Amino acid sequence: MSKQTRKPVIRSVKFNVVMNVILTASGFIFPLITVPYVSRVLGPANNGVVSWAFTFVGYFTLVSQLGFNMYGTRECAKVRDDKEKLSAVVQELLLILLCSTSTVYLAYIGFILCIPRTREQLPLMFIASVVLWLYNFGAEWFYRAIEQYEYITVRNIAFKLLALVLMFIFVQETGDYLAYAIINIIGSAGSNVLNILRIRSFVTFSRRYRMDLRRHFKGMLAFSISSITSGMYSQIDMLLLGFFSSNFAMGLYQLVFKIRNLCTSAGSGVTSVMLPRMSYYESNDSNKNKTTALMAKNLNFLLILGLAIITTLVICAEPIIRLLGGDAYLGAAASLRISAPIVLITSISSMLSQYMIAADHEKSLTITNITGLVLAVALECALIPLLGICGAALGLLLTELIVYAMRAYMLRDYLRQVRKHTDYGRIFIAWIIASAITAAMFWFIRESNPFFSIIAAAAVFALMYGVLLVLFRESFMISMLHKDRR
Repeated sequence: MSKQTRKPVIRSVKFNVVMNVILTASGFIFPLITVPYVSRVLGPANNGVVSWAFTFVGYFTLVSQLGFNMYGTRECAKVRDDKEKLSAVVQELLLILLCSTSTVYLAYIGFILCIPRTREQLPLMFIASVVLWLYNFGAEWFYRAIEQYEYITVRNIAFKLLALVLMFIFVQETGDYLAYAIINIIGSAGSNVLNILRIRSFVTFSRRYRMDLRRHFKGMLAFSISSITSGMYSQIDMLLLGFFSSNFAMGLYQLVFKIRNLCTSAGSGVTSVMLPRMSYYESNDSNKNKTTALMAKNLNFLLILGLAIITTLVICAEPIIRLLGGDAYLGAAASLRISAPIVLITSISSMLSQYMIAADHEKSLTITNITGLVLAVALECALIPLLGICGAALGLLLTELIVYAMRAYMLRDYLRQVRKHTDYGRIFIAWIIASAITAAMFWFIRESNPFFSIIAAAAVFALMYGVLLVLFRESFMISMLHKDRR
């Protein structure tokens, strides 16, 4: 028998969002330091090949995870108040993960030894494969299910700081891309080692639990297909670009890829918090109205935030590229502008998928994700040879639009209830006016220092946008102001 476990402290949704906002902020701050440095030291070609290697191994990680980021979170959240049931579920899920990870890793080794593109970079491909084990056995789904966002945030930031120090020490010239790959793993997944060591504080691993692995297979099937297809089509642009174009083109596009993912993480920092709480609400009929209110409030927030990010990326594309990559990466500005709407569409679509999971509509979610993968492959293969990196961005944008439209149609009855609590019209009007004023102002300072022009444009837009939302009595902004007064 292991040592006595302790019951996790479940914080409020507001506290969890604050923790995730801090985590998301760190996801902005650290790349603002590392991306400009690494982009200039390694150059577009080496930067591109490292990013492609992690994208490649990411596909195998998706397959091996079997949708646990969603399925594991939901199943653990449902029984989090019962220590015995929670311990049994975690023990079963980890055993399933061990089997799937071992099988997929053997397949990965076979692929990298057979494909010419990967054989050229075998040391890098083996280094990148470490993330497959770290991501799977970090059991992030468990900590999200019991809403330990304070712990997730603290240990994540600690390892990012460690990686930052190591990067400045060991990455100093173009040939240091292997060291960069190792340090990248430490910063992104190194903290997962602590997760598996700490898990015994909350659950008991014991032979007295009767293992029933089969009970998970049916539920996991839809989640596995959904998670794998969703993850694949969201990164298919970077993967296929590696087969259709040069390392230099990948180097340009990986900067767009990183900027887009950084911005998208601002929205996912909110949506990822919602799944455990929505699953908890949906398991109790008396709480279903709370789910609707939670959805409406967060869709309002995502729309406000997403439109602000679109304006910033479209207006300030060149200075953002100059600041983060340098003049050598300016060829990526057009594809960054094309990618900008993806941030908003992905965030809201992700929010809809969280509800579909919580409400046991995973089959419908799977249909949208499979459709997205098929569309993405077809569009990328057609557009990349014609338009290069702009084609890669356009293909993903069209895919995300269609997937969002499908999910919204499937949830149309539920969304009618949600729309009663939203202010889409007021938000769009405020955004259009604020964007027009910001674009006019930016025209006069476009040749200024990149950092100054970005800050100035962001400040003008934020001021105009905020004032207009308050004047229009937008519900989310008014609710925030009322809370501040109290």
